[in-house]
This record gives sequence, structure tokens and C-alpha cells, in this order.
Amino acid sequence: MKILRIQASGLKLFQKEIIIDFYAKQRVPADKNEMLTNIFSNIYINNVISLVGINASGKTTSLKVISFVLNMLKNEPINKIKYNEILEGLEEQDEVIFNTYFTDANQMLKLSTVIKSKNSITNNKYYISRENISAKSLNSIRSKKDLFNFTNIEPMTERNQEELFLLDDVSVIIAFNKKQKNSLFFIDSLDWTDNNGLQVLGNFPIALVQFLDPTIEHLYYEELDKDEKKIEIRLKFFNKKEVVLHSTSEMSKYLSSGTVKGINVFMTAIFVLKKGGYLIVDEIENHFNKEIVSTLIRFFMDSEINTSGAVLIFSTHYIELLDIFERNDNIYLIKNKNGINIENFADLLKRNDVKKSELFKSGYLENTTPSYESFINLKRAIVKIYNQDKV
Repeated sequence: MKILRIQASGLKLFQKEIIIDFYAKQRVPADKNEMLTNIFSNIYINNVISLVGINASGKTTSLKVISFVLNMLKNEPINKIKYNEILEGLEEQDEVIFNTYFTDANQMLKLSTVIKSKNSITNNKYYISRENISAKSLNSIRSKKDLFNFTNIEPMTERNQEELFLLDDVSVIIAFNKKQKNSLFFIDSLDWTDNNGLQVLGNFPIALVQFLDPTIEHLYYEELDKDEKKIEIRLKFFNKKEVVLHSTSEMSKYLSSGTVKGINVFMTAIFVLKKGGYLIVDEIENHFNKEIVSTLIRFFMDSEINTSGAVLIFSTHYIELLDIFERNDNIYLIKNKNGINIENFADLLKRNDVKKSELFKSGYLENTTPSYESFINLKRAIVKIYNQDKV
């Protein structure tokens, strides 16, 4: 299963319908396709998708929308999905419509899901009121314009509310996945943004550990008793005695936040790259220098490493990172003015040869940097505080 588009309307936090494309909208030169994965014919997906915007622009919320849809595709009941908070604010008469387009087994498919709110004192606040899956042959697609055109195509599966076996908050995709023996693989690390403890356990490659901290001689992990959750971690720095730890929380005394986050993210990335899945990272630059972040991104853009079409989806304030990309269609600009708005960078700028970071800094794209007015107001407030202290 490879996702080409997520489309959502009716979400209260967003200004209008949102569209997040995973496929390459721009032209793909034959010698410039390494950061892409070919799906069929001349259709490619971007192996890296970035969301950029100033503080409080809605980047994390936008990632939660993607995570919500991926969880739904993994058969998770919508009332148990961690980020169903994106549905908050729905009245009983309101509805949210998700259209998810993906390829599988030589087919182009569209999953249309309508979610409503119900008056409930339990945690089961939401239900799927209407839903269907439509499919067409990949051979019928002649151009990118045909990808998402399902006009006059009858659904191959339609939700029947009288079916007793299907819970009202579980997508019909569960039956499709079972038939196709699908297992969408993705890891959502959104919770790790403010929790920098070790999230991944196992044998850490020494090359990775020393890439993050060259003063470490070795770092070994061993599970002593799975039932009692007993572990042993042996950590040694060059020219120092080995330290033996029995809890991951103790590692923060010896390792920097960047090293811990690096182990978490890079180990997770290795799993995702192997499976050809999806990895979501919020504020990718937190605790990292530019070179470490760039290395992670380039792994997903390297055809020798990313052989299965894995996709990295991340948010960032660090606009210099965007200069890594030779394309514009894998960048999404997030703004929040009377609601969150998502725009594909390729729709705003057709040229690829312009330095993206300079455009953002210049304010050419509007609301991509703090305004001069807000700067002056902050300066006045600080001066006022100084003057009060002198009294």
C-alpha cells in the first residue's frame, strides 16, 4: 500500500479543505529521481515530505491529521486513535470527510470515510456514518490528471450499518486489508518531542552511537528478564571506566539529549526504511545540529538505503533544511490565520532553482517569519519592564 493523497474537509481547526499529496506533482527528470520512488508508469512518490511554518502555525496538528489517517488505514478504531482530538468541535449535524487515495495490487483506490459525532457520555464520541472503497486499474491511468478521478466508478465495497460484525468506529478498510494481507507500517514519534527518554531498545550499531557521540567506546543493551522487565545497559566512554545501568532513565545522566534522541530516531528510521513504511517526526531539529538532521533526511533520499519506498514526514522551524531539496512539491507551508491553512510549495513557486530559505526569511511568502510589528511590540514590552525595575 502506497499513499498518494490525503484529503480532508470539515475539520474545525482548519480554514478550508486540506490536501496533502505524497506523489511528485512536478516533472521528474530522468537524472533527478533519486529522492523519489517510482510507483508505476511515470508516477513517483516523494520519499521526504516536510511541513514548515512559524511557531503556533499548526504544523503539529497537521501531522496529527496524517497520523490519524494512517492509524485508520491500520484498522484502528477512530475512538482509540491517539490523535482523534483533530475531530474536536464537531456538533451532531457536522461531518468530517476523509478521502484517501492509495495504490495496491495494480489498483488505484479511493477510501471515502465520513465521520460524525454522537451525543455520548462515554469515550466513543465518534462514528463512521458513510464509507466506501472504489478501485480502478493502474492501466487506465494515462496521466497525473487521471489519478484522482473516480467519476462514474461504482464502489467495490460500501459500508452497511446493519452489519453486526463491524463496529461503527472501524473503517471498512479492515476487510480490504485482510483480503489483500496488507499491513501498513508506520511509526509516529509525535509524543517524543517533549519526552526525550530512550524509546527504542535493542542492539545499537556502534557506528550510529559514535556518529552521535564520538567519545563513546561502546554501548550494549541486554534484556535479562522480559517478564520482570529487567535490563542491563553497559556504557563506556574512551579512557573511562564502564558504567552499568539497569534503567533507561539513568542514561540521561551520561548521554546528551541529542544522543538519546538520535538513537531513538535513527533506530526507528532503520526499521521504517527496511519495511518501506512511514515515519512521522515533529520538530526534527530539536536537540540536533544541522548535519545530523541532514544525514537523517538524506538516508530517505538515498536509493541505496531506501530501497522499499519508505517516507519520512517531518515538521521544522529550521528553514535552511529545505535547501537540501531540489524539488518544491515535497514542502508544505503551514499558516494559521483564522484557521490552519496548508499550501504546497510547488503551487506557490514554480521554479526549483531559487534558494528556499532566503524566500522564507525575506517574508516573500507572507507570514513565514514573525512580523515586524510583533518585534516592535516585544521590544517595547521589554523596555517597559526595564524601566519598571529602575523605579
